[in-house]
Amino acid sequence: MFKFIFYFVLIIILLFVAGFGFSNFKAKRDFVAHLNKYHHNKYDILTFKRNFNAANMNPNLYWVELVLKENRDIVINFEWNAKSKDLHFSFHSSRDRGIEALTRYQKQAIVLQRELHELLRADVYNLDVNVYNHTIDISLKTEPTLKDFQYFSDKICSLLVGYPETWLQEAHVNFKLIAETKGFYELIVKPRTIDDSSDSFRYRHNAIITNNYGSEKAERIDAIVQKEFSKTDSPAYLHNIWVHQSQLDSFYIAFEKHEHLKESEGNVNLTKGVGMGLVKMNYPKLELETYTYYDYKTTPRDGIYMYLISQLPEDYQYLIADS
Repeated sequence: MFKFIFYFVLIIILLFVAGFGFSNFKAKRDFVAHLNKYHHNKYDILTFKRNFNAANMNPNLYWVELVLKENRDIVINFEWNAKSKDLHFSFHSSRDRGIEALTRYQKQAIVLQRELHELLRADVYNLDVNVYNHTIDISLKTEPTLKDFQYFSDKICSLLVGYPETWLQEAHVNFKLIAETKGFYELIVKPRTIDDSSDSFRYRHNAIITNNYGSEKAERIDAIVQKEFSKTDSPAYLHNIWVHQSQLDSFYIAFEKHEHLKESEGNVNLTKGVGMGLVKMNYPKLELETYTYYDYKTTPRDGIYMYLISQLPEDYQYLIADS
């Protein structure tokens, strides 16, 4: 009886695998036929594999990577729906998303990346541009000033306006010192060609955002938070930092207060957040000017980030009001 069940299950598995193998073969054969019909001898296939997962729950989707034969620096990737025999995108877009359009975009992205390097490299110690993620990482020898922010914003905007179909959203320009893993300041640059009026989360042009880790300044602020507000039985964790948009020496700093769980069963390291502290400090002295505590018993933890932003004075805001 046991052998019968074993062989029965084995046969089912083999049939299942064989079915998938035939399906893969047919899917690739149909895709090659599509390429030959509409893009004859233009691309080589680098990758063609099933992309079924818990997120899409569609066994007909395949992940495809193509390289342009005439310029092998041009590599495009997309999902292919083997059932409908067309490119698949998980979100609606009014833009042309066909193979030719993806190729044009890739070509423009390479040109734009090169032009950004040529535009900025004389002003920086190091530079990294990612057109697809809309980020520009700039390394400087000294801390950037408001004048530096305006200078880089003007230069970057002057170039990006010429690529409205390639640079599709605001630029996140990260500034860091040479020895830092991540900079303290991030500048939001929005060329006039960007239309984010329908977005739910909208930045102001030239908004200055701060990162709470990876930089010398963030580490010093965190050290002050630990010294002033963290206790053995009630640790505090740096949460967010907001900088005055025209005075870089003034900050609002949020930290979350924790308490040890009573039901931790001997694990004294387990804690839970019980409230959020919001302090105003100057830099570099980091002297406390104001302090407000929001207990989660009266101020819900869900949505606390946007709530804290709403409590900030206008000079520390970097989002458009109707976001």
